[in-house]
Amino acid sequence: MKTILIVLQVAVVLIVTACGGSNEAVIAEVESVKKEWVPDSRVALFDVEVRFLPGQVLLVGETTVEDAKADLIQRIQELQISIIDSISVLPIQKQKWGVTSLSVANLRDEPRHAAQLVSQIIMGTPVQILKSENGWSLIQAPDHYIAWVNNSSLKAMDDEAFSAWKSSERFIILEDCWLLDENGKRVSDLVKGSIVQVNNSADEVNVLLPDGRSGIVNPKQAILLSDWMSGIELDQEALVSQSVTFMGLPYLWGGTSSKAVDCSGFMKNIYFMNGYILARDASQQIKYGQKVDLKIEALQVGDLLFFGNAEKGRVTHVAMYIGDTEYIHSSGQVKINSLDKSRENYSEYRTSSWLGAQRYIGQGVSEGLMPVSQHSWYVNAKE
Repeated sequence: MKTILIVLQVAVVLIVTACGGSNEAVIAEVESVKKEWVPDSRVALFDVEVRFLPGQVLLVGETTVEDAKADLIQRIQELQISIIDSISVLPIQKQKWGVTSLSVANLRDEPRHAAQLVSQIIMGTPVQILKSENGWSLIQAPDHYIAWVNNSSLKAMDDEAFSAWKSSERFIILEDCWLLDENGKRVSDLVKGSIVQVNNSADEVNVLLPDGRSGIVNPKQAILLSDWMSGIELDQEALVSQSVTFMGLPYLWGGTSSKAVDCSGFMKNIYFMNGYILARDASQQIKYGQKVDLKIEALQVGDLLFFGNAEKGRVTHVAMYIGDTEYIHSSGQVKINSLDKSRENYSEYRTSSWLGAQRYIGQGVSEGLMPVSQHSWYVNAKE
């Protein structure tokens, strides 16, 4: 289950030192702008504080949506109210890019190690650094998810360095392995989907990590990223083959790697290894692709099945259909259940909470179904 909201990201704090219709109108405009421009606090920020001063308003805060700021200012100006603008548009620093330098980096809802784990990013994942404070960075991942990561997990870069990284020759790791030095000592672990730079390529693959460490991996465990992107296809057989390699893996709230996964993190990993970046949470993933009828005979292999509370319209779980009434998902561990009540692996609980299904295979590109090869954070635009 993965539907958490990062509360700290969207908040409108209203400090009222006067009263009247104009104050109420400003408050209404702030709330309206937030609702219109930032409907999902997991993927955008609009944290604005409004202070009412004699004859004017002070706007203090930050947002990731520049158009939201412009819209708010225009609306308040139309109320014939003077504005002092102190809203920052993130990112605000020169080194606004980063690449994950650990095999798996934890993302949290607050900038502290004891805060809740909400997601993860794996080695070589490019991110945008929105701001940094006290050894932590608020980052946005390629799936647009926003959360805090410890700076020890990232290699920060400016525009020039980030562009050079995207233009460099890189490998993608195809299976979990160890990166070893020339003496056979461990340098780092690597999980499937990790992206590392090529140091040199021969009988053994020598790679360079974002933080400067280097080592050797077996050529069978890696492929050039450019070759992988040009050769990968999103098809049923590949999705099923990838999914069963996770069988028995433990469930971890916030997990997205081949070490441990939550339900939507599992779907993300399966699809990423087949060339596509999905939205982070189940409640987001249901918004993309083509809607499929809520009946077994309408399903095709690779369709995502969504479960939850029908009365509240709340999605709390996701699985992938693998054919013959069966679906694979992370629930306690990665396992296979059936929609057929005559089967030994039938789950009454899941079947009774089945809300819908979405088909991703054969669908057009969207924010929640983005080919890695077309994501501007992984590759530079072709001239």
